[in-house]
Amino acid sequence: MRKMFEYPMEKYRFYSTTNKVVAVSTYGGKTVRGVAKCDPKDSFDYEKGRELAAARCGLKIAAKRTKRADNQLKKSVAAFAKAQKHMEDMNEYYEDARVSERNAKMKVDKILRTM
Repeated sequence: MRKMFEYPMEKYRFYSTTNKVVAVSTYGGKTVRGVAKCDPKDSFDYEKGRELAAARCGLKIAAKRTKRADNQLKKSVAAFAKAQKHMEDMNEYYEDARVSERNAKMKVDKILRTM
């Protein structure tokens, strides 16, 4: 099984208010935020808020990575199909050229035998 890619907590910057923690990181040169907000009826726990905000930020980054990977995979599959089609076309061209060469050689040999 592949090891899961995960940002360490040191990769996030955190900002907080009385009942909210925001984790900020970057992906592809853009800012990505994850937010954990405490209900006014609950007691605020900064560490749990950091953990949840970082996890939500990580989820957004993972979704962006998945989308990019999917796009790149589609491009690769298309490029591979195009290359494979080109190879098949060149193989057909090669086989046609070999037949043409063989027929031309037979024609030259036939003419030489009649001289």
